[in-house]
Amino acid sequence: MVAGAIVLVLLVGLLVVSKNLNAWAAKKLVKQVHTQSKGMYDLRMSHLEVSVLAGSATLDSVRLIPNPKVWKQMQQRTPAQAPASLSEVKAAKVQVGGIPFLKLLFGGAFGLSSVQLESPEWELRQMKQDTSSKPLHERVGKQFREMAIREIQIKNGSFRYRDKAHRKTDVFSLSGVNLKASGVKLDSASFQDPSRAFYSKEIDLTAKEAAFSLPNGFYRIKTGLSRVSTQKKELIFSRVQLVPLLSAAGMSRKAGMAVTRFSVHVPEVRLSKVDFANLSQNANFYVGGVAVQNPRVSAYKDGKHFASKGNGLMPHDLVQKIPFGVNIREVNVRNLAVRYEELSEKALRTGYVTGSNIDLTLTNLTNDKNLISLKNPAVLKARGFIMGKAAMQATVRLALLDPNGYHSIEGTIGKGYPAILNPIIEPSMFVSVKSGYVQKGSFKVELTKTSATGRLQLQYDDFKVDLLSKDKEKKQSFGKKIKTLLADKLVLKSDSENNGKAPREGKIEVKRKSERSFLTYWKDCLANGVLSVIGAPM
Repeated sequence: MVAGAIVLVLLVGLLVVSKNLNAWAAKKLVKQVHTQSKGMYDLRMSHLEVSVLAGSATLDSVRLIPNPKVWKQMQQRTPAQAPASLSEVKAAKVQVGGIPFLKLLFGGAFGLSSVQLESPEWELRQMKQDTSSKPLHERVGKQFREMAIREIQIKNGSFRYRDKAHRKTDVFSLSGVNLKASGVKLDSASFQDPSRAFYSKEIDLTAKEAAFSLPNGFYRIKTGLSRVSTQKKELIFSRVQLVPLLSAAGMSRKAGMAVTRFSVHVPEVRLSKVDFANLSQNANFYVGGVAVQNPRVSAYKDGKHFASKGNGLMPHDLVQKIPFGVNIREVNVRNLAVRYEELSEKALRTGYVTGSNIDLTLTNLTNDKNLISLKNPAVLKARGFIMGKAAMQATVRLALLDPNGYHSIEGTIGKGYPAILNPIIEPSMFVSVKSGYVQKGSFKVELTKTSATGRLQLQYDDFKVDLLSKDKEKKQSFGKKIKTLLADKLVLKSDSENNGKAPREGKIEVKRKSERSFLTYWKDCLANGVLSVIGAPM
């Protein structure tokens, strides 16, 4: 009887202590957050359950709320102490396991067995430019640097980032996030360990959706289900889209010049052999391979109502402007389809050209001067069909760090009827191919950012064209056109050498217009070579 009474008293005592401990711990935690953040953050929760025996704590309906007014006051008084960003965090439940309460009381290094967050929502807002280059472990306190967490789990989380204090839309967002990180340690040894990434032995993350707004405000990149695995060294993105946020006219008005509007859809992008340790430590992007399946690209440019000006970018410009290290060993694109539409300056209607069944392989894409040079350039190999009928293949060698933008292109043109190009050349060049057949062709050209020279060969026969009226875009006979415009000086070579049995060669000599993109520049070179072969005026 006495023993039973003692046990009962102890149980009641433990319950009382437990209840008081929960209330005390909740108040202590709220006060600690407010004090340590100097009033910049408030912690709220509906309930805290602490179990000393189990070494666990559970927080329900948790909210970490920033106070922008306190941040503003700190920024005015001591700007060096004001953080570059503020976070607002919500979570349905936070569970922490393996808490060594004695070590917490008496100090010393400690570890946690697990941290689980259910339905967390994290909004990160940039308040000012972050000028600190210190890694995370140098920013946190000693107690955090000495702490180890066996496993962190996030279930159905979301993340939003806004780059300005008063911005109302997200620059970057993730939803449906599930994450598992194991062996987490926030110390310098973990940061430098080449077998780790982001202070963890292993990270596995999936997200149902992701979105990123490009800085110019013209586009938003969206993805469906995405996965990151540091152990497998892979990144997989499904349903990747480049979504235009403005019409072509809206983009051109905002830019003050003619802008090409793109729309891109890719079912899957897979990155393999990703060096996550290098990414974590040095912010360098080193990847063994990139595989892109079945991308679809459409583009439109209005050069009639908006002037073409500005400076078109070369591949060299794009790579040289990247502020971090890039080293991608190989990119493979399979079954690319492209449709380009253009309303040219003097056109009465929109023209178009298509490319289909295009396969691309790009090797040695890097801005590392030790890996790329004139002798060891990036190499792009491409093959596909123009307007679904004419085969074409090309190899482009790019010395991406060359200050003059040097590169070379060589390739072949397969059999086909030039008339397939009428949808693009009639509206822009006022020429319609009436007949003709190309047996084969080849070209080789060397280019810099200012000019290009080379040669193009075509074997063809029965090539005839009609010139079109610029007023009504109607066909005119050669005789009438010669008499009215060219004074009998237009004489085209309707067949290549030996009546079409041997190729005819022409020169490629192009002075690049600064506003032309590199793709348009390449097209200008081929067009220049063709005009030279057939004897057309340029």
